Amino acid sequence: MPVILNASDYDLWLDPGLNDTADALEMLKPYDALQMGAYPVSSRVNQVQNDDADCATPVEMESAPQGQLFG
Repeated sequence: MPVILNASDYDLWLDPGLNDTADALEMLKPYDALQMGAYPVSSRVNQVQNDDADCATPVEMESAPQGQLFG
């Protein structure tokens, strides 16, 4: 699982002089799920050559063929 840091912890996390394990572990807490969101994106994200903002653009969900069978 990726680490999701609070903005206030960015500098400390990136500090090459951070040697205190306790300080690092203090930042590794589960992120509040209510603060997260999800939305469908294009299959362009599955192609490494696509490295642009369009990869994060929301798209309409297409219904799967199985869903059309049971309408």
